[in-house]
Amino acid sequence: MMLLKMDMKTVYILLSLGHLFTMMFITAYRYKQPKDNSYLIFYAAKGCQTVTWALLAIPDGTVPMPVLAAANLVFLLGVGLETLALMRIVEEPWSQGTLRYYSWMIAASMGAYLLAVLLQNTESIRIFIVSMAVVLFLLPPALRMIGSRKRSALRILLGNLYLLMAAGLLIRIGLTLFPALPVTVNKPGPYQALSFLSLYLIMTLGNAGFVLISKEKADRDLYKLASRDDLTGALNRRSFLQEAGRLMDDCAKHRKPVTFILLDLDNFKGINDAFGHDVGDTVLRELAGNVRLQFGDRELFGRYGGDEFALFLPEAEEAYADAKAEGLLELVRERRSRQDMTMGEHAIRYTISMGMITEVPGPGITLDRLYKAADEALYQAKREGRNRAARGRVAPNQKQEPFPDPL
Repeated sequence: MMLLKMDMKTVYILLSLGHLFTMMFITAYRYKQPKDNSYLIFYAAKGCQTVTWALLAIPDGTVPMPVLAAANLVFLLGVGLETLALMRIVEEPWSQGTLRYYSWMIAASMGAYLLAVLLQNTESIRIFIVSMAVVLFLLPPALRMIGSRKRSALRILLGNLYLLMAAGLLIRIGLTLFPALPVTVNKPGPYQALSFLSLYLIMTLGNAGFVLISKEKADRDLYKLASRDDLTGALNRRSFLQEAGRLMDDCAKHRKPVTFILLDLDNFKGINDAFGHDVGDTVLRELAGNVRLQFGDRELFGRYGGDEFALFLPEAEEAYADAKAEGLLELVRERRSRQDMTMGEHAIRYTISMGMITEVPGPGITLDRLYKAADEALYQAKREGRNRAARGRVAPNQKQEPFPDPL
């Protein structure tokens, strides 16, 4: 086997070059792009790992102990920084607790390694400390990628590969407890060959994983920018209709009801005229926040334009939708009663009206007809005094029967 014939120095040189070229490629890819702290941390990690393998590739004879210790200390710093960079991408939102965890873990692992070298300098203890530290570095991003609600197939795959890598390191730690079994990379043999292969796989996984996950996040951010209303964070009309149409098709297949809610601010023009458009924008943002407090992630929330918003509730019966709508009205009334939204000397008070319709999708029950029926119900709520919700129905003559099968 080629790995068995390849000497340690050659492997270390190739590893050092691999990390160095990774830095060069990412620098070229990120050229003139906005600064990103995740990439800056990743650059530092790759630099540390380049230095690590370059130190171990010193020619002529065995690596001196001071150089070996320095290489391992830099390696621990590099792996800690690399997993921290990955956590900055996969953890949403990013927390300072993660930064504290990695800061303490990097310091603790480097301190433990130094103490081991000074007090009990054996290869098995050094392997134990380095391997255990890497496991503790790998676990947070692995568990985050697998356990996140927004996990993708890519994140699940990478998360499981990181767990597999951690399991291999735990086996390596277990081998250090049996002195009869050699766990050294200094002597040719199966263990050395597996170690070399593992190092290449770890480098490839770390480099490709970070790049792919960061690209996936960038794609998500771009989609969010393209599909969201800048002011309120609600889906824009096009994206809302696309998502609602998809959910409506699913409900139609399973004969589940859907609820369409149309809502707007009462006398919103008066708020803009009296206080200005900046105040009107603030009111719209607050209303959007109240909607998100009352409705879940699966219930679509979109801005149709101006002060008109829409909600699409898949698999929502009338009783559930009515309770949700009344809850939103109460949130707005509670805020209004506190009068805690002020602009200068003025207290801004507003109310909302809603039109609702619940139907089982099928022939004649299209998204456009749900919108029209909800719009009529909204105007009914306005006629009845505003600050309320009204229910509508698709007219019986609008419900088309399915075409008969041809004879």
